[in-house]
Amino acid sequence: MKITPRTVRIASLGVVAVAGSCVVLAMHHQGGPSGALRTVPVQRGDLVASISATGTVEPEEVVDVGAQVAGQIITFGKDVQGKTIDYGSVVDQNTVLAQIDDALYIADVKAAQAQLQQAQANQSSAVTTVLQMQARLVQAQQDWERAQKLGPSEALAPSAYDQYKASYEVAKANVAVAQAAVEQAKAGLTQARAALDRAQRNLATAPSGHPSKASSLIGG
Repeated sequence: MKITPRTVRIASLGVVAVAGSCVVLAMHHQGGPSGALRTVPVQRGDLVASISATGTVEPEEVVDVGAQVAGQIITFGKDVQGKTIDYGSVVDQNTVLAQIDDALYIADVKAAQAQLQQAQANQSSAVTTVLQMQARLVQAQQDWERAQKLGPSEALAPSAYDQYKASYEVAKANVAVAQAAVEQAKAGLTQARAALDRAQRNLATAPSGHPSKASSLIGG
């Protein structure tokens, strides 16, 4: 039998027709295209997705913890696991983070106490001086009043008259100077008390070996 192009085309059309018939029969056997689909109502829900990646974990907020006073740290506190506190340690509120050597601050308190005592002594001395100057002023005033009654005469030499007057003026000036010294002593006493208060506060914020006291570094 001789095969011509027309014969090939006819054979190809026959194969396509047979294949199409098979597909139609298969779909009809399975219930058709509509039988292979299911529909459900649309619902809102959470979509869970995970991402795998590598990198460095960074905190949301970093707080630098410092101390009110400066000094050498003699010991560190313990974290929630009982380990020595380090960068990144987990601590509870009011945990003692570190303790600062308070030797220098103890010395400052003692020095401030000595200055306060000296300022108190200076004030007492200044007050005493005022009383002395006032007593001398009274005496000088009485002498000057008697000299004025006598006046320069045979009973009172002009030089003595002038001397009584000068003594009275000097006594008044001495009282004013003594009173100014009292005010200065009061100011020095106030300053010494403030210095002692500041030294005591610094000592209170840097205790050594006393965890029951307020430490310089407290975990919040």
